[in-house]
Amino acid sequence: MLCQAKGKHMAKPKKRTLKIRAAGGKRAPSSKKIKTKRAAAKRYKVTGSGKVKVPHQGKQHLTGQKSRSRKNRLKKAKIMRAENMLLVKRCLPNSGL
Repeated sequence: MLCQAKGKHMAKPKKRTLKIRAAGGKRAPSSKKIKTKRAAAKRYKVTGSGKVKVPHQGKQHLTGQKSRSRKNRLKKAKIMRAENMLLVKRCLPNSGL
């Protein structure tokens, strides 16, 4: 690399690589730990039988025009459909799904 200000040669910057090491100083296995998506962990709860509970939408604002029975119905959590379970399973790897 040529420094444009003074016309001197400079050494090229080294590429930084991330080295993952295990406790004994040896290289860790190739499979890394999968982190939980925190946004998904706050929204979804996994039941004991492996189903996912999801809160209903439509309860945050504009509740004055909704009936009392509708708001009471929206309080309860619903069970997520099986089609969407794969998406949640990827986001919550340690949930036991």
